[in-house]
Amino acid sequence: MGIRKLIQVAAVLAVLATSTGQLPRILDKVRVAQLHLIQDSQASKWGHAMLLSRKK
Repeated sequence: MGIRKLIQVAAVLAVLATSTGQLPRILDKVRVAQLHLIQDSQASKWGHAMLLSRKK
């Protein structure tokens, strides 16, 4: 899959998420996943990343 196809798929998914009103929820999930990725990749001498509390 080329980068152009990947960009097209991402754009279509973003438009679908926006049109259904799910974009804030998806962005929240992406941010949590990014924080978990940072926590999993950090060295043992680093401080701990603070996770934000999630509102339900």
